[in-house]
Amino acid sequence: MTRLPLPPSLYADTAVAPVATPPLDVDKSVSVAIVGGGYTGLSTALHLAEQSVEALVLEAQEPGWGASGNNGGHTNPGLKHDPDQIEADFGAELGRRMIEFSYGTTNFTHDLIRRYQIPCEARQNGTLRAAYHAASAAAIEKTAQQCIRRGMPVTYLNREQLREMTGTDRYIGAMLDTRGGDLHPLSYARGLARAAISAGAKVFGETPA
Repeated sequence: MTRLPLPPSLYADTAVAPVATPPLDVDKSVSVAIVGGGYTGLSTALHLAEQSVEALVLEAQEPGWGASGNNGGHTNPGLKHDPDQIEADFGAELGRRMIEFSYGTTNFTHDLIRRYQIPCEARQNGTLRAAYHAASAAAIEKTAQQCIRRGMPVTYLNREQLREMTGTDRYIGAMLDTRGGDLHPLSYARGLARAAISAGAKVFGETPA
């Protein structure tokens, strides 16, 4: 199979160099075979390798070629639905675990980047969930209060505070979550591949499954 060029983008033009991921050209038996070299597959391979589990990634193109290397690059904590709704839908115990997991994913990601020194322009400087309509602002404030009640590092900002922070008066309210941030998505995918390989996993490109 011929490897396709990356979809044209700023990320493709500015990413760190890829790690070598030659095609798999022999039969191989492993403990865990992972199909797809995006964030999920590469992270799985890395964490299995850290536990001395033999893991192999099969990627049709190259790590990060698809959505993982072409997304917005934002690291956003949380779920679509509010914490109170999650607990109402799934029960107090499972809901609590879901909330802790989903709101902790950005700390997990940025800790992993720091631990493996992945060069992906990562910044954990917070994310804003902002509104410019009163109804939306009220909903965001409700979410913020539920997060604050659970001890999360969240603040609700009014229009004046937002103007001072962003330089615009377009928004009338926002939730600031200091756990959020951003990164270079393709560099992060390539860095995950490099980290997985260094930990002992095998990553093969040009190997569709």
